[in-house]
Amino acid sequence: MTDTEGAPTDNRNPWKVWVIVLAILLGLAIVAAIIWAVTTARPAPTPTSTPTPTVSESSSPTPTSQPTAETSDCSFSALAVTLGEPEGTAGSSVIPLIFTNSGDDSCVIGGFPTVAFVGQGNGTQIGSAATDDTTSTATEITLAPGAAATANLTVTFAGNLDDCSPTDADGFRVYPPNVSEAVFLPDTSLQACANSSASILKVTALAE
Repeated sequence: MTDTEGAPTDNRNPWKVWVIVLAILLGLAIVAAIIWAVTTARPAPTPTSTPTPTVSESSSPTPTSQPTAETSDCSFSALAVTLGEPEGTAGSSVIPLIFTNSGDDSCVIGGFPTVAFVGQGNGTQIGSAATDDTTSTATEITLAPGAAATANLTVTFAGNLDDCSPTDADGFRVYPPNVSEAVFLPDTSLQACANSSASILKVTALAE
């Protein structure tokens, strides 16, 4: 008969094994949670935006105005010079000298015309030329085609001067301002002074 007394007894309990297993599983779960948290917490890369190229508007060139042709002086051929109706004053007569632009383009005129009596049937000057009436001001005048400017010629009656030597005249020789050519304007109603020291002519500057 076998004697079983004194044999060793296995004191290990099953619940201890389960505790160990659960601890291992719990540790694995914690590690997995940590890994998942670190992975999901990492910020996603921000997409870089491609810079949009700036297109500068090309400014259109500002049109430049064409230079305006400068208006030229009135030439002799573009002027028609005539006598207006005289007005009598005490001891003198005032005669308008009318300068009309007979050309096709505008032109500039201004200043004092040169005026003198002529006679003897050949354009000989009689006496002195007209003096400038300085009470008037010389200014430039632009004459459109057909427009006119006027200077007033004052003629003192020759018989009123003792040293005059009155002489019949055929009319006037008139030079427009800044022009070297003259026009003859017939007028036999007035006498000139043969003595050139006796000045009987005075002319104003041109005015519109």
